[in-house]
Amino acid sequence: MTLESLADRYWMTVNEYNPTIATVRGVHDFDDRLRSFDDDWLGEMASRFAGIADEAEKLPGLAGQARITRALLIHECRTWVTDISQRYFVAAIDPYLGPHTRLLSDTRQNTVQTMEQADALLGRYGKVGNYLVSALAYQRANANQGLPPAAASLNRVISQLDGYLASGLDEDPFLQLKLPEGSNAHAWREEAERLVNDVIRPAMAEYRAGLVEHIAPVARPDDKAGLMWIPGGEEIYAHLIHKFTQLHKPAQEIHDLGLEWATEINADEWAKIGQRAFGLGTMEEVFERLHNDPSLRFTSEEEMLTHARGAVERAWEAVDDWFGARPVTPCDVVPVPAATAPAMPPAYYMQPPIDGSRPGTYFLNTYKPEERDRFEYESIHFHEAIPGHHFDRSLAAELEGIPTFRRYAAVYAHTEGWGLYSERLADEMGLYSSDVDRLGMISADAWRAGRLVVDTGLHALGWSRQQAIDFLRRWTPIGLLTIEQEVDRYIGMAGQALSYKMGQLEIRRLRAEAERRLGDAFDIKGFHDQLLTHGAMPLPLLADTITAWIQ
Repeated sequence: MTLESLADRYWMTVNEYNPTIATVRGVHDFDDRLRSFDDDWLGEMASRFAGIADEAEKLPGLAGQARITRALLIHECRTWVTDISQRYFVAAIDPYLGPHTRLLSDTRQNTVQTMEQADALLGRYGKVGNYLVSALAYQRANANQGLPPAAASLNRVISQLDGYLASGLDEDPFLQLKLPEGSNAHAWREEAERLVNDVIRPAMAEYRAGLVEHIAPVARPDDKAGLMWIPGGEEIYAHLIHKFTQLHKPAQEIHDLGLEWATEINADEWAKIGQRAFGLGTMEEVFERLHNDPSLRFTSEEEMLTHARGAVERAWEAVDDWFGARPVTPCDVVPVPAATAPAMPPAYYMQPPIDGSRPGTYFLNTYKPEERDRFEYESIHFHEAIPGHHFDRSLAAELEGIPTFRRYAAVYAHTEGWGLYSERLADEMGLYSSDVDRLGMISADAWRAGRLVVDTGLHALGWSRQQAIDFLRRWTPIGLLTIEQEVDRYIGMAGQALSYKMGQLEIRRLRAEAERRLGDAFDIKGFHDQLLTHGAMPLPLLADTITAWIQ
């Protein structure tokens, strides 16, 4: 068995396991399918992932790109095996990863090249009822085994379902597909509308009712929101720490690191830039101003979108001095769909598909703009779009000469570490409009440090939801709306919040090491290209890559 054949086998297996994501990626082999929640099928998938990893470990003497491919292949396969065996995230009751989210979010990003592909999606639509029935059965089994969701996550899911069920057909994600020219669009849409009315919406309503009847009574209360309160929670969280950071660090060590950054290291910057921006000399005074000055809020969705598009355009014009490699794919800026926006984060990025049929897409959450702090958003734009995720994810999608799975690998510590590194890089590039916007950059950094504290606090140290909210309220100037959304995200997506700061710190360490060892020969373009032109990889592999480049 060759490495290339194992990589191909993994790519098809992971897309079969995640058929809605496969379609978003431009892989159309599974367009008529939805994930199964049958235990026998899940066991078979875990066995296939394990078999690929076992075969990859037997391959001798690999170097260079082949070594990276094998290591990443083993890492991803072993991660899927553990995810499936631990059950908790296979059918998460969560507004970001839940079965309903895969439908509502992924479907909106679908593109097709042929009517055969479009018709296959109708086949998928027809299976939504059985899909949600089986998902609820799996979730009820989890709850009966002592693995119920947190009430905070469940409430966000119910809110999303209510938003979808109250929305009109003109904004229904299942009816947004752009069909090939010359096709019988009327007939396709007529059948799609029938499926939405007769299958999908009734199934969503039934799923909602099932969650309220069977799951809500046993959901974990806000004072027991973390994984530590469920059987095996400590082991689940240890796996998630490694999954999202590739590090074997105890939760307490990560917690203490976050405390140091959030409560000590950032304080000097608050005072220094706060003095320049407002003439205020302490962190507390700066926070007071940022919290209470209405001129620092947005007023409309259009103002938010204009602000984002201007920042993205300005960043694109500045990249030549900092990057050798630049993506060909354009970056669109669009609002988060209204039905899901109340439970979603401030922004996120969607990688372009294999066939290039859709650009990279920066989704900006414009829900309640009057409660969103303008000073935070330039750093968000630079993180999610340029030079952040549009560079790392679109460059990865455009790579040639490596297995396809590496172009779409979800290695969070690398990708989210790059996103957070990009916020500070944007300051070096001269992209921030003012010192007030630089305060947003510091706020974002403090926020990611706070995530180390809050995520570990919730899932390993017994913190309540309110403790997590209070900590971020005390040590960051982020608005309450965003803090509540974010804390509920950390509750539902345990461990993922650790990837940002841990990844950023490693990238900054690698850059400092390269600058020290290379001196005047250090090339910032070359350094950034090494970070971005191999696809995402676990942090130890990233360190090896930079070390080889230095040498």
